[in-house]
Amino acid sequence: MTDFSTSKERQQIINNLPGRRIQEPIRALAEQQAADVQFANWGANPSGAQDYFVDGNAANNQSGLSWDTPNQSLSEAIALSNTSIGLSSNRWWARRNRIFALGDGELVENLTVFPEKCDIIGVGYDLLPFPRIVGNHVIAAATKGVRLINLGFYTSATSDLLVIPAGSHGFQMLYCFAHPGTTSTKALEITTCAHVRIIGNEITVGAGDMSVIFGVAISVEGTVIHDTIIEGNKITATAGIAIVEAAAAAFGSRIEGNTIRATALAIDDNSDDFQVVNNRWMTDINTSTSTAGYDFNLQLAAGNIQMGATGLCDTIPFTKIAE
Repeated sequence: MTDFSTSKERQQIINNLPGRRIQEPIRALAEQQAADVQFANWGANPSGAQDYFVDGNAANNQSGLSWDTPNQSLSEAIALSNTSIGLSSNRWWARRNRIFALGDGELVENLTVFPEKCDIIGVGYDLLPFPRIVGNHVIAAATKGVRLINLGFYTSATSDLLVIPAGSHGFQMLYCFAHPGTTSTKALEITTCAHVRIIGNEITVGAGDMSVIFGVAISVEGTVIHDTIIEGNKITATAGIAIVEAAAAAFGSRIEGNTIRATALAIDDNSDDFQVVNNRWMTDINTSTSTAGYDFNLQLAAGNIQMGATGLCDTIPFTKIAE
């Protein structure tokens, strides 16, 4: 007979209750992921490819192959990674490099190249538990399979913070932090990319009030954007999530579980293809007419909650009280 007297036994019973075995909430997952990247014993690269290390306080012109000989900049490590992943002698085309980066505000650079089939992983501690990368990053050419994990992006100009070009399929931005400057336009602009994951990020204010925010937090542009997942992000911006093209083919895509503080539209899906599920937003728009606060396909929506400037709270789509 099972002993229910101990907390361990009680917890085991609770864990086995119907419905308990569900996906871990995205917030808890984000916190776990952020903790996991802090100087963990990562071990050898599981794919058999190469790891590179970046320390903004290090000397220049080192190999980047260990924390004892790190690269000084991300640009340097990215160049090395792109060389090694493409060597025919390595035959690493189906493998994945990793770049580990730390820096207390010392990673000041405007990136124009991303690494093919590579993770860039932030470790260490600055003001927050990730490195600060100070700059505005317009990536010139498509690279497939890039994942940005636990990185702090701080804008140094009034333009877009991070611009991802067409064809960068499989791009992922996971548990990162985006910080605006005065009149910053967009935190993330990504165009004509499929299989995208934008999960668990925080897009925040640049001051103690709403005077310094991004114009648009996440702007998904172009027409080939199927299987795009925007999930579990915490957003403060003029406009939250924008799907720009009405002609975009976006079936199989979701905007799910995001918390948005916007002064304008929190979610604006012009494609009408995204599933919009369990989002919560606050807007400065007068939502006496509920539909003034959003633009998406209600047939593909479920479980959203809106708070407007007039203090009226709406469930979206609307809840039917009776037949």
